[in-house]
Amino acid sequence: MADARADSESASEAEARDRFAEFERGVLQDNIILCDQKAGILLAFAAAMILVSLDGFAAPGLRKAETIALVARGAFVLSALGFLASCYFALATVVPRIRKGPDDHIFWESPVFKLPVEEYIARHRTMDVERERQNRLVYLHAMAGICSSKYRHFAAALRLGQLGFVALVLAEIAQAFS
Repeated sequence: MADARADSESASEAEARDRFAEFERGVLQDNIILCDQKAGILLAFAAAMILVSLDGFAAPGLRKAETIALVARGAFVLSALGFLASCYFALATVVPRIRKGPDDHIFWESPVFKLPVEEYIARHRTMDVERERQNRLVYLHAMAGICSSKYRHFAAALRLGQLGFVALVLAEIAQAFS
């Protein structure tokens, strides 16, 4: 009887771990989606601001050799470069990540998915529960790495966009005084 209770507790603990792993997967997936959406918005904004910066640089009033006009043109260039670098990191944020385990059932390019459907189903049915859990945990670990990488790229894109915006404001102020 004590063995039965130990087994049921073990099964209960396994269910709790599975529920938590599913919760982790959901949180990571939500964070990845939100980061990609924010990066897409920043990408559109930064791309438009590159054009504004280049337009400011080419303004006829800034073609003089006066110091303030040169400062304004330099600030417009710095702004365009900041927004361009921001676009690069925003694109690096949304690019798909490929993380492949040795022979898992998660990664879409795994050899198991290249099998004929009947063989795939047969292989799936013979997979033991521990192997399934291991695949899920490897996948969660990969998702966490993807999420971390996306947020690092997004943070860089955001900071560079801020730099570009400050330079643009300074360029516009300098242009107003030239």
